[in-house]
Amino acid sequence: MMNQLEVLVEEKSMALILQVLLPKILPDGWIINENCFIRTHEGKQDLQHSIPNKLRAAARMRLNIGFIIIQDQDSDNCKNLKSKLLTLCHDALPNSRIPICIRIVCHELESWYLGDCIALERVFSRFRASDYQNKRLFRNPDDCVNPKQRLKSIVGEYPQVDTARRIAPLLDPSNNRSFCFRVFVQGVHSICKQLEEL
Repeated sequence: MMNQLEVLVEEKSMALILQVLLPKILPDGWIINENCFIRTHEGKQDLQHSIPNKLRAAARMRLNIGFIIIQDQDSDNCKNLKSKLLTLCHDALPNSRIPICIRIVCHELESWYLGDCIALERVFSRFRASDYQNKRLFRNPDDCVNPKQRLKSIVGEYPQVDTARRIAPLLDPSNNRSFCFRVFVQGVHSICKQLEEL
């Protein structure tokens, strides 16, 4: 039986990152747009609204299928937000054996960028990794409540979607200081392993 992975994200920037990043993380045999699909939504509400429908549709398919759901924490409580998403999944399919991995990005996607100073230096000409990599913000980027605003204050003009396109090929999945980034990578490995063992 064919394995399939559905990755649900809340917005375009994350989808652009994952289109390039996931092939570096996925085990052999997992291919974007063949058996791993990234589904982009129009914000948090759209993502959360679609979760029950997508899970129910998946349960009707004759596939070994799993889900990774990724949402920014923003100003929410991380544990409460994850609990809310888990409840959405459980309410949609209370007795399902579909593997589901929920990952909350602390606090925004930009914390992943702050976790990789070398990638930032290659994208933004005014950013020097050696000037920033030992500062607290870059040692623990997940602690930054508003990483998008902090990044903008450092690099100046910050076109969000264009930055995602440019930085995606440069992010190193094995060397990022963002803990939530590393947990995401572990989650991808874990869910693929679960599917391969079904």
